[in-house]
Amino acid sequence: MLAELARRAYPSYELYLYALVSGVILGVGFFVDSPAVILFGALSAPLLTAWVGMTLASITGAARFFAQTLAALFVSFIIVFLIGLIAGFASTPFQPVTLNQVYIHSRLWLPDLIVIALSAILMVVTFVRTETRPYLPSAMLAYEFYLPVSALGFGIGAGLLDVFPQAAFIFLIHFAWATFFGLITLAFLRFRPLTAARSILTIAIFIAILAALFGPTGFANQAWNFALGDSAPAQAASVPATPPPSQTADLSPALTDTPSPNPSSRPSGTAAPTLAVSPTLLGGDVVFPDTETPTPTVTIEPTPIFAKISSIEGGGAYMRKTPGGEFLATLDNGVIVEVLGETQELRGVTWVKIAAIKNGIRMEGWIIQLVLVTATPVVNWQPTATTTPLP
Repeated sequence: MLAELARRAYPSYELYLYALVSGVILGVGFFVDSPAVILFGALSAPLLTAWVGMTLASITGAARFFAQTLAALFVSFIIVFLIGLIAGFASTPFQPVTLNQVYIHSRLWLPDLIVIALSAILMVVTFVRTETRPYLPSAMLAYEFYLPVSALGFGIGAGLLDVFPQAAFIFLIHFAWATFFGLITLAFLRFRPLTAARSILTIAIFIAILAALFGPTGFANQAWNFALGDSAPAQAASVPATPPPSQTADLSPALTDTPSPNPSSRPSGTAAPTLAVSPTLLGGDVVFPDTETPTPTVTIEPTPIFAKISSIEGGGAYMRKTPGGEFLATLDNGVIVEVLGETQELRGVTWVKIAAIKNGIRMEGWIIQLVLVTATPVVNWQPTATTTPLP
């Protein structure tokens, strides 16, 4: 039985051919930001029987077959990655463009983990117990494996700093998660290592998967941090530590070398001198002239208001061109945005106009008010009728 399953699971040229076709379609889908094209790319992916063979080799301790199937899988992943890299380079002359699908598939989503678990179980059971080719579960696994790999290549090629290394972590999480459930399913189907020596490989693979998923420094922990927004992208807007120079008024009167002979004839806006030194400085007297109260003009500018993205679902929020309109970008939790002060209500939902920096480009759009948390207090300073000069 094992020999027959290994024969059916052994990788062939179809794995690489269909990986090439799928990678091209996925690259085009990310380029045009089309979910339909991306789904077509996943459906064009090869039948992942090699993954079943790798899982079968892991549970039985067949080291050589494990290395062969794992190497074949990663060659197909590299093909998809390289095509995504080329597509990312091709998109750079057209920047800025909407790339929501790239960001969506480089983040961790709970529904994806549920789909991966169910697909892995169904894939193994169908392959082992029947002669039917498991096209549907294979397509779902290809969707969860190939899309992060293609998004990773596209993000590197397009220079999207907040896609790498998140997409790499997501791919490794998806792959380890699927393999974990594949091994559990084979164990329930009573597959065991053939010899005691082979059990060492099975135990080592199982421990590596657990460490990758649940270890304190494993990929799962880091991917969850990215998904929940604990680490904001490097190019996100930040709150300035000090106000701009235009917001600071200089109330210090200027010093001149000699006093004006007639204070009343000074032009308006020129401050009176505070100190004059006589020509006979050695042994001479220091003369304090009449002082004049300066009347500086203070320009009060509104303090910019900043807020932080904090969504309880999905790890971020969408910024749209108009309230409820076209997508512009995906903003992760923790990203700092500037509130521009315009609000609109649409179907009982309050929308706020904001400005954010995405991929080094300032973008303005609208976002739901419920996902915004004020990052800086609103200062309501009002100019007084008279100002007191500094001594």
